[in-house]
Amino acid sequence: MNTPIIHESFLVHRGLKYFRLAALCVIIAVIAYIWHQPLEAPNGGTWLGYTLGTICAGLVLWLTWFGVRKRQYSLGPSRLKVWLSAHVYFGLALVILATLHSGFQLGWNIHSAAYILMLLTVLSGVFGIYIYARYPSLMAANRSGLTLRDMMAQIAEADQEIRESSTGVSQELSTALLTAAQETRIGGTLFRKLSGTDPNCATTKARRLLESDYAEMGALDPNITKIIALIIRKSNLLRRARRDVQVQTLMRIWLFFHVPMAIGLLGALVAHVFSVFFYW
Repeated sequence: MNTPIIHESFLVHRGLKYFRLAALCVIIAVIAYIWHQPLEAPNGGTWLGYTLGTICAGLVLWLTWFGVRKRQYSLGPSRLKVWLSAHVYFGLALVILATLHSGFQLGWNIHSAAYILMLLTVLSGVFGIYIYARYPSLMAANRSGLTLRDMMAQIAEADQEIRESSTGVSQELSTALLTAAQETRIGGTLFRKLSGTDPNCATTKARRLLESDYAEMGALDPNITKIIALIIRKSNLLRRARRDVQVQTLMRIWLFFHVPMAIGLLGALVAHVFSVFFYW
């Protein structure tokens, strides 16, 4: 009897190891902040402020490096899960550490700009957590072991079989089937990719025609029965292919926002550090 494979989510990887480590860092920082008694109001210019600021800057650089690290081919799935789990929890911890570093002193300056960009980057990352926790499993279930290329190949095969089987059918049906083969569209505009549907799908129209006008004929004509089965198979493949494109597009859109924000955060961080050491 084979032991079932349990797929561990990156959120609970190694028994929440990185959640515990990140939480420990936050607890230590909060205790230090409460214990710290500066002469003035808490701010980033005290010894604790500089310490927390250095930790935050190191975290930003390390978290940004994940974007490069995860694209290395030598990084296997298990190792990638380690990095992703740490990336998530230390990214969330960064919000608290950076807030303590600032001493809750915010204003209209480059320092606050870096803080706001950090919040936006982490917020987009939280949405990314939802995407990567939910959609890969949905994509795997939708694909059922097939890639998008495999689905496209099977759609092309179904079209070929439909053409071969449509000899001798009525002109109306022949035209509908030919249009379905020639005008099959997967993707297109951004809205269409995100919707996962095609309201003008020629295959859907051909299927409706078959089911409304030729269903009874199928009981007497094996060829019509075969065409109906093929068009249903093609419709299901199209639905899965469009769903696959929909999920991939959503994930790309998230990266389109998250990555530029992270780059902007790096720029603001450099400006923040430069102004602190050269102008203060």
